Amino acid sequence: MSARTGAAVGGFRVGHGSCIRHHGEFLQGCFWDAASGTHVPGLVTVPVPELRTHAIFRPADGDGIHVPGDRPKSARAAALALEACRDRGGNHPAGGVVEISGHDDRGWGMGSSTSDVIATVRAVCAGCGVTLSRWEISDVAVRAEAASDPLAYDETPVLFAQRHARLLRRWSRPFPPVALVGCRLPGEPVDTLAIELEPYTPSEQREFARLGGLLNAAVVRADPRLLGRVATRSAEIHQRRVHRPGLDHVVEICRAVGGVGVQIAHSGTVCGVLLDEREPDVARKISRTRAALSRAGFTPTLEKRSESHRVPL
Repeated sequence: MSARTGAAVGGFRVGHGSCIRHHGEFLQGCFWDAASGTHVPGLVTVPVPELRTHAIFRPADGDGIHVPGDRPKSARAAALALEACRDRGGNHPAGGVVEISGHDDRGWGMGSSTSDVIATVRAVCAGCGVTLSRWEISDVAVRAEAASDPLAYDETPVLFAQRHARLLRRWSRPFPPVALVGCRLPGEPVDTLAIELEPYTPSEQREFARLGGLLNAAVVRADPRLLGRVATRSAEIHQRRVHRPGLDHVVEICRAVGGVGVQIAHSGTVCGVLLDEREPDVARKISRTRAALSRAGFTPTLEKRSESHRVPL
């Protein structure tokens, strides 16, 4: 359950919220947005429901919301969520304290910031007895972060405009059955909001339109190999914009073990080898991939299968 209420405190309810994480993106680029009539940044993340952030909202009489630790985005999100609850006429306190717990992967590109924010919003709303839609939660997250991942949609495949809180596409089917063996690449995370990146060229915009079409076909056909092609090409395009040390080596390992592709976090350091989970020897390929990444000196992150999930390393 992503949001629930607990025992009353001072006449108000303690709210609980949670949110999944992700492991970078299958696709990130620039896509046509019919609502604005222009191209906007968009992405498709790799959901990891096994990793979650949990938040508890404890109402208090004093004005304002306090979020312990260095989490200014979550503090902004909590204030915005409380404001939204007031607008809805919920049983809203003057303030409170938000406690956040979860996996320590800040800066890796696994959505820790957005996960903190969405779990916080859900906890505040639960404490106020107000339900926001997934879009409304995403809108609060973007207002709090400036750019946000589509984690309010959980495992649903979506192409999301991360700076506009708009769905550019949503699929009714799950992602193709792929196993992922993840690792961290060398280097530091890239804050794409803080640096000036070259705008996408018209040819890149056309290629992202093509990749979006291929991704649609991959989901509709449940085709892991086509999904892997899209992810690898997305990573290659961004390798020209922000060089990732070690990515070429991971691509070589993917080919050597018979993987279908490689995905990366475009603003973090995580990277994953994708394998077709339908293949009868997928367990052996997972083992070979893990061993090859270890020999190459890459730090493991997690192993994920679409049906039988493994514990994060």
